[in-house]
Amino acid sequence: MYCDKCHKQSPSNFVNCAYCGAKLESSDKKAPSKFVKKKKINIKFSLKNCLIIVSAFAAVLVLAAIFTASFTGTKPENVVKNFVKSTQSNDSELYYSLFDDNIKRYKQDNRYFGEDETFEQMVLPMEQSNAFYIEKCGEGYNLNYSVKSSSTLTEAQMSVFVEVLEASFGYIEFPGRVDVLCVEIVANGTNGSYTSVYDDFWCMRIKGKWYKVDKTIYTEYLNTVNSNS
Repeated sequence: MYCDKCHKQSPSNFVNCAYCGAKLESSDKKAPSKFVKKKKINIKFSLKNCLIIVSAFAAVLVLAAIFTASFTGTKPENVVKNFVKSTQSNDSELYYSLFDDNIKRYKQDNRYFGEDETFEQMVLPMEQSNAFYIEKCGEGYNLNYSVKSSSTLTEAQMSVFVEVLEASFGYIEFPGRVDVLCVEIVANGTNGSYTSVYDDFWCMRIKGKWYKVDKTIYTEYLNTVNSNS
């Protein structure tokens, strides 16, 4: 038997250590030490499980894109909303942002010959509308709008529209969809109310974002259609 105190061996029948006199503990009274082996957790990724994970992740991205789009104005109704908001608040920057870079570049290169001049000319209709509503309804007027109807250009119509964009306005990015809306705007103020109806409020989607179509574009498009008919 081994002594726990001096670590020397004494005969197995000794009660006390033969060297230091310490009481010896019987080995059969001690609980044997146990070695517990940890089980390894093996996670097997099958092709089916991988496809499920990828599909779930893709679904989350789609839902996030839809949620984001509802707040960033990527639909034609929000173009109308910002059009009305910019008019009421006389916000030139907001109104200018309604148009895509292609038409701004075209007008800068071919008509107004400068970024500042292009900006001033393109926001002029909004400033005139704001002044008109002030005259009719008074300062601090309020605008409310409603979309009465909406239609989408057919594939054949889109083909002609894209040709006009490229040939007449030098577009290098083209819309995937064009909607024509009928919009009613009601102005109310201290001097009275006035109703405006836009039955040719054109919007186009380029790379997932909606823009207001400049009037010169759809006027050119309609002229092209009429000349071909």
